[in-house]
Amino acid sequence: MLERYIGEGITDHQLALLLLNDIVRYYRTVAVDYEFKTVEGEKKKPWGIRNIKLVFSRKLLYASGFFSVAKTADLTRERKIAELEALFNMTVIDRLVAICGSENCRAALASYDRFLDQLERPEVRDQLKKLNKEGRSDPLFRELKNEGHHFTRELLKLFERTFDATHPIRRAIIF
Repeated sequence: MLERYIGEGITDHQLALLLLNDIVRYYRTVAVDYEFKTVEGEKKKPWGIRNIKLVFSRKLLYASGFFSVAKTADLTRERKIAELEALFNMTVIDRLVAICGSENCRAALASYDRFLDQLERPEVRDQLKKLNKEGRSDPLFRELKNEGHHFTRELLKLFERTFDATHPIRRAIIF
């Protein structure tokens, strides 16, 4: 599949833009799907827990995908394919660490660990499953949501530390 995303004509300095586009589209689809399933669908699913998962797990998956594409800048087509294959065979966390370094990932992963620790507790999961949009002021939800904002800021810092202002992923993600 990577060979199809990274066509024969790609040059060394080009990013795998077709793959990057699908990673971005997938994340946006997850976000739209979340809204439909929790607000508009006939069989509404639990809003609170899905909201928190979107902020953490889905965002981590998204970030690791575009970080992976960024890692292949300035590689030959063959090396792009090999690098992406190796990265996509890792867990999402291992992938981020491989790309950014464990020390650089420390704050983001500590935030993610706090999320996992909370969701591991049945009483937390149950409380989040009971919440709808009107319950967004619930103290537990607010605590996790605030941690989610912190997590997002840490991912952004990780992105900025790993890929300097002249890296082609900056242009590709913004424009």
